[in-house]
Amino acid sequence: MGRRGTGWLVGVIVLLGLLWVGYWYAAHYAAETAIARAGARGIACGSVDLSGFPLQLDLRCDKATYAGANSAATGAIAGFTAHAPLYQPGQINAKLEAPLTLNVPGRNLAVTANWTAGSATGGAGFSGLNAASAAFTTLKVESSGGLPIASATADSASGAISPADGSSYNLASSIRHLLVTPTDAAAYPQLDLDLAATAHNVGALGVDPQRAIVAWLRGTPELDISSLRLAAQDAVIAASGTLSLSKDGLLNGSILLRYNNIDALANLVETLHPGAKEKYAVAFQGIAGMSKKVDTTDGPMLQTALTFTDGLIWLTVIPLPVTPIPPIRF
Repeated sequence: MGRRGTGWLVGVIVLLGLLWVGYWYAAHYAAETAIARAGARGIACGSVDLSGFPLQLDLRCDKATYAGANSAATGAIAGFTAHAPLYQPGQINAKLEAPLTLNVPGRNLAVTANWTAGSATGGAGFSGLNAASAAFTTLKVESSGGLPIASATADSASGAISPADGSSYNLASSIRHLLVTPTDAAAYPQLDLDLAATAHNVGALGVDPQRAIVAWLRGTPELDISSLRLAAQDAVIAASGTLSLSKDGLLNGSILLRYNNIDALANLVETLHPGAKEKYAVAFQGIAGMSKKVDTTDGPMLQTALTFTDGLIWLTVIPLPVTPIPPIRF
């Protein structure tokens, strides 16, 4: 390569370096602007540090707080550290520091969450957020009012939302050794829970995903359940199917229900709702009589179909003698 070729190469390298430096400072400025906008919405940090030059943008926030209009709701988290690699635009990884507190005085709601390790990820495009996930180890949530639950603990808990076809989103969640203690009763049985589903017609999450999700829930939401598995006591329960809510909040749809033993299923329902085993004895007998054996990854199970029509529950074409599901409001 001659001197001219070497000069061109050096020039291109210098130009690319200058462009990258400009790119980093542009991202730095965008982050500062976003922080200022968050402050205008009641979200603030006790102290903020932006760094990471030259390959990524790092944000350190100590004592992040939120104050809604007229202090209708307040919240705080001990802090978080977020990393956004500039070579992967739109990707954010964060470590979350306990505790997290939430207070809604108007509803007498006060919640505190602690964990030993917490992380979150986010994906964003030009229209705003389009994917997110969070995972916690040794999670403990306590409520001092406003909820029927006094506390909930789990060895691990995770959840994720990611784009599906059109305006739909895939949902995934996994909880291990969840123990829920109601405010007025003994603790429920410890359980494991796994869910994979698709929420249809959610629309863009945008820059205010909470508003988008609430609007979806308050409309006529439809959920396609690929797999739902719950294991507690001696019962193993699984389900798949499609459920939706009418404009009046009434449940519609159908699912394939799988369970390992009708007595274990009835005993679990009895534990959650004392008196239900005797009250709905005929319903449990009907479910058992209309079930068939199937092989699953959990071993041999019993399977039947349940249909929901405006809150009424049907076993194939036979209505179950149970109280209709009341309207579900958000």
